[in-house]
Amino acid sequence: MERSQCLSVVMSCFNEADTVKVIAEQVLDSPYTRELIIVDDGSSDGTAENARGISDPRVRVLVQPLNLGKGAALRRGFAEVTSPFVIVQDADLEYDPSEYDIVLEPLLDGRADVVYGSRFHVARPHRVLYFWHAVGNRFLTTASNMMTNLNLSDMETCYKAFRREVVESFEIEEDRFGFEPEITAKVAASGWRVYEVGISYAGRTYAEGKKIGWKDGVRAMYCIVRYSPLWPHLRERRGLQKSAEEPAAFEEADAELAETLDSLVDASNYADWIASLMDGHIGGEILEVGAGHGTMTERLLAKGRVTANELSDRCLGVLRSRFADHPDVAVSDRPVAEAGESSFDSAVLVNVLEHVDDDLEFLQEVRDALRPGGKAAIFVPALPALYSDFDRRIGHHRRYRRSTLATVVARAGMEIDDLRYVNSTGAVAWWIMATKLGRVPTKRGPVRLYDRAVVPVTRRAEASRRPKFGQSLFCVARRPES
Repeated sequence: MERSQCLSVVMSCFNEADTVKVIAEQVLDSPYTRELIIVDDGSSDGTAENARGISDPRVRVLVQPLNLGKGAALRRGFAEVTSPFVIVQDADLEYDPSEYDIVLEPLLDGRADVVYGSRFHVARPHRVLYFWHAVGNRFLTTASNMMTNLNLSDMETCYKAFRREVVESFEIEEDRFGFEPEITAKVAASGWRVYEVGISYAGRTYAEGKKIGWKDGVRAMYCIVRYSPLWPHLRERRGLQKSAEEPAAFEEADAELAETLDSLVDASNYADWIASLMDGHIGGEILEVGAGHGTMTERLLAKGRVTANELSDRCLGVLRSRFADHPDVAVSDRPVAEAGESSFDSAVLVNVLEHVDDDLEFLQEVRDALRPGGKAAIFVPALPALYSDFDRRIGHHRRYRRSTLATVVARAGMEIDDLRYVNSTGAVAWWIMATKLGRVPTKRGPVRLYDRAVVPVTRRAEASRRPKFGQSLFCVARRPES
């Protein structure tokens, strides 16, 4: 294996303006570095600006629209790598890029698929700091080893190097520091060859910017169990096994979806709530993607002229009949890609994106249909933990987390103006009805009762305080002016 220019370095950073250039120079000095992908995780101290000031053409800077966490940043960075090998690098000065040769040796020799750089092999220098941190690290490593049957000495280390095929073989689900036990469990479950080498370590204090805390330790313990290869039923529920998420046949999904749309006709309070979230964002020439039976189309008319886009023949018939005599509604059966470059001021996607196999490509098509500065209002089902057989039957490929929606929007070339969870009580009801009891949560009677009795109360509560979880996610994404 060629030893020069063989490595993609993925560096996540949050408020590391003082060190990002210094560590980047050290990374670029390594003869192994082919590319450095810096993912700024919503910093507020000028980190992104300092990173963009690095002139080396091997550097790419990606900016997360919000502070989403280390795992979310690495997920985005891993999607961009092009080299045979990949390594994780922090943006502080705790880990030394001059030791890439030590970490890469088992990979270059063909002995390993994954290499961990251990801070606890004391043959190399390390700064002496917090005793209880060391105890915590060893405890988490031991717990992880018990669940994975690996014999690591430092599961929580930053320096993890992989063959590119390894990081392409699974999706990172954790957004924060739970990335470490998650990826360790998935590596073990897949049977990849793991090596460990000793590295030096110059840890920093909290006064110097250390960010990990006790809450991250608690989350790490949860992740050790959640992703354990010894708990296959948890892996199936949580997405390591994808069979539960295979989309239903189109005919089955369309029939189930038609019944669902019919049952939601009476949910006027809920539809009004969704439309109100778009106030101040949507107007002018509006492209409504996946207009369905026209429930939202009717409400969008108060904001501008609507092109109701729909590909289902059944829904097209409903739309054409409903708006036959309305001069401000044009019903279209053309794919979004044929809607016209920069033709619309706004786009609306209500419960559409989850039905699309390639959501990134689809959002890029929506972006292209918008004029510069135009906005898209996106409403999708939230929380993978709520994914049920009913989701599968109506053709949902996925449910989104806040971080995964933010990432796909950013990768599609749009900026986020608003991103929030919606309908926390609905999340609880969905979890009980659809996920745990296996019932259809959209039967007309329960829907009507929920719409009349619960939605007005929940809407008022969430107007004053945004929930930390919800049945759905609402996002306003903007096409940049340039």
